[in-house]
Amino acid sequence: MLRAARAPTKSEIKDSLELQLQKKGADIACFNDLIRDYMDMYDIKTKLKKDIKKRGVSYETTSASGYPITKQNQSVKDLVAINKQMLLILKELNLTTEEAGNVGEEDEL
Repeated sequence: MLRAARAPTKSEIKDSLELQLQKKGADIACFNDLIRDYMDMYDIKTKLKKDIKKRGVSYETTSASGYPITKQNQSVKDLVAINKQMLLILKELNLTTEEAGNVGEEDEL
């Protein structure tokens, strides 16, 4: 049987981002602050996903006038926005998938 790949932990993600900055010679305070912002957004993203899993994309509630209504879960829109912002941070740090595989290669030689 095939096992599903384990999702990286928050700590692994943070360490990976920091390592990539170090390899670029960009390990400075303002960029490290952006990594902290990225990780804060990671926490928000996790909470939004849990809310969507719990309540779904839409949910039943009662309107102000007392009638049952279906509402769209705001967490869906917020998740899209937070993902977009996280990608912008990676772009600003110039951390791309093209370079991700190269991190650490020179250490192996």
